[in-house]
Parts: sequence; C-alpha cells; structure tokens
Amino acid sequence: MPENYDVIVVGAGFAGATAARECAVRGLRTLVLEGRDRVGGRTWTSQMSDGQLVDIGGTYVHWRQPHVWAEITRYGLADDLVPGAVPPDQCFAPSSSGMAWVDAAEYDKRESALLDKLFQESRRYFPQPFQPLLRRADVEKLDRTTVREWMDRFDLSEEDDALVTQALTYETMRPAAESSILTWMRWWSVSGGDADSVYEAILGFKLARGTASLLNAMLADGSAEIRLGEAVTTVESTGQGVRVSTAGGRTYSSAAVVIATPTGVWPHIDFSPALSPERIQAAREGMQGATGAAKILIRIKGEPRNINVLNRPGRPLDAVWTDSRQSADEQTVVAIATGGMQDPGDPGEVAAALRELLPHVEVVDVVPGVYGMDDEFSRGAWMYYGLGQLSGYEPHTRFMELEGRIAFATADIATGWVGYIDGAIETGLRAARAVRQVVLSDRR
Repeated sequence: MPENYDVIVVGAGFAGATAARECAVRGLRTLVLEGRDRVGGRTWTSQMSDGQLVDIGGTYVHWRQPHVWAEITRYGLADDLVPGAVPPDQCFAPSSSGMAWVDAAEYDKRESALLDKLFQESRRYFPQPFQPLLRRADVEKLDRTTVREWMDRFDLSEEDDALVTQALTYETMRPAAESSILTWMRWWSVSGGDADSVYEAILGFKLARGTASLLNAMLADGSAEIRLGEAVTTVESTGQGVRVSTAGGRTYSSAAVVIATPTGVWPHIDFSPALSPERIQAAREGMQGATGAAKILIRIKGEPRNINVLNRPGRPLDAVWTDSRQSADEQTVVAIATGGMQDPGDPGEVAAALRELLPHVEVVDVVPGVYGMDDEFSRGAWMYYGLGQLSGYEPHTRFMELEGRIAFATADIATGWVGYIDGAIETGLRAARAVRQVVLSDRR
C-alpha cells in the first residue's frame, strides 16, 4: 500500500523548500522527494579541502529581490550578508588586438557606459517587471530579437563589440546570433535599470554561511518529511488523488503534487494523464541552457592581484573573477564554463584551462558544479529563454497553472526574477497556494 500524504513535493531546491514549508506550516502532511543525495538542486553549498564554504549555482542575494529578502528577514540572516566578490584590481578582457590586461576602474567605467547604452530602454519594455507582458506588442518584437541584432543597432567599435558580446553571451550559453536579448532586458529592468544597480543586485552580495543556511532554515520550518535518493519516475493523477512512484520501487499517494524541478526534467517524468503538449514542447525546446555549463570554484596560489576575466568566445573558461582572498598569495576564484570544455567536472582540465589565462598560478583545489543534459535532475543549466519563448508560451502564467492536481514551481518560469533564487521562491509560494486549495476543496 502506498504511504499517504496531503501534499508531495518533487525536488528539494528553493522552489520545493518554499512549497513544502508553506504547506507544512499550515498543518498539511507534506513529503519532499529529492532524487539527489543532497538538497539544493541547482543551487547548493559545497566545501573546499581547507573547509571553506563555497556556493555552487545561485549564490547571490539582494534586498531588491523581494521574495528572497523576505526569507532572509524571516530567518534572521540579514546580518550574514557579505560582499559577493572582491573588487578587482585588473581585468583581462577582449580588445582590438585580442586580450589585454587593463585597470579595473577604467574597464568598469567603459563596460557600464556600454551596457547602459544597450539597455537604456529596459523600463520601456518592462515598466512593471513582474508583469512582463504588460507591453505585449513591444515585448513580442524584442522576444524575436537576437543579442547580435540588438547590438548592431548601436554602431559599436570592434573593441566595444567584442567586450559586450562576451559580457552578454556567457549567460545566454548560445552565440550572439542565436540568443534572445529579452532575458537580459528583463534582468536589467527588475534590477534597477542602470549598470551599477544591476551588478549590485545580481552579483553584489551573498550569505556568509552559504545559501544552505537559508535553504536549511526553510526546510526545517514546518517539519515536512524529506527523503533523499528518491528519484520520481511516474506521477499518476485521478479525480481523487495522485500516486507518485520512484526509481527505487516505492509508491506514495497524496491529494496534490508540486513538481519543483527544472523545466528540462518535465519530459523525463511519466505523467498520466500526459502534461499539456505546449508545456512539453517548451521544455524540449529548452528554457535552460542546454550545454555542459559549469560554475567552478578554484583555489589558487601565485596571483597577487584581484582579477576579473572575460575570455574570448569559445574558450574553455568564459569568465573568471576573484571570489575571496585567503592571503596575499592565495585566493579563490569563480570560473564559468559554458561549452568550450570537454569535461568541466575534470579538475585536471579545469586547471589547464585556468593556466591558459594565468600560466603562473598553482591550482590548489577545484570544486565544480556541472549542469549537463545527462544530469537527470537538472537536464541543462540555468534558465535562459530561447527566441520567442516568453511571448509564445507565457511560461510565467500558463506553466504555473494547475494541471489537474499538479502544480509546478521552478525559477525557470518565474514572473519577476526569472532564473534566480528569488524566482524559485516566488513560484514555490504560488504552487503551494494552488495545491492547498486542492486539499481544502477535498475536505469540504
């Protein structure tokens, strides 16, 4: 006989933790099933060999992110806020002659001016960022515009073009000619609308004890039951309830279910009845970057400068920056890889790629977080919509709608901070409200 619950939540990242907490604190018997042997999903806190806590995925929080800031306040973590990175002394970036080291202040001033120029109309397209289709006609045109097409409007110099191309496309995980400018425009509008505000909001601060300090507090609140290593394979709905089966052969039943996985996972769960064709088509097209993208923390010795690197497109590492400094000779850097590496989970390959940029350094430790299509629990990297997906599918509304007794929660379909921890929490709140109504309706 299956074990019975009021609500089952599939996935223990921030979306799932939020949904589970919101149900459990209201007295609903809530079960969280997580396929991995850890919680956190695409955002989790790991540890280096020296005991240093490092965040993989996610990481950055800010008071302009309303949902995550409310949770930080709720659990008394506001005093744990620390700078997201060490300000750089020098930047290594594309130039007309290839790559060159430049003064960081000079580089930041130039980059900010260029990006402000490109995104000066962000609030025209998104005057109310949490209603992204408010100016639908304008947004539909923007949704079909590539990064390359948008940049071509501004008659940039060869050097400025190279700088902006790399600054934008390592997040898109696609070439500029294939990437939509729309997601960047959304992030710009929701962050404050100018380069200084945007970079502070998206990279400026993190939690001293990692995102795990917030996630664990949320999971503990309400005491939802959590089972790790339970990969969900089938979800069967009837008029009376839902049965959920796992790869280990266990079956659970509930009145309602929250699917709190990345969108790329949806086609790999056997739903009965099947999910809407529109939802599955969008997921298969890929609302996440479909490359073997990785965020890698690397501890190095022999680099006295605090650095920021934007590499040339197609190289093994797209970006590298100083995250923290342990001594005058030792620091931890963040490195982003989005397709130029054979195996970003291989410490040897990562070390070789870093020495391509910094040949003089000694690599002490490597902690990778890899988001590949072969990872059954992520099926791709962080969210970045393809051309036409926002206006074509309206995932922020349609994909948060119930399908029978099933609700969906993931940062991939958020209304405002899409792709961020804040967006995951937002969708968890919405999904929890929907399934609570299902449970209450059954009890009437």
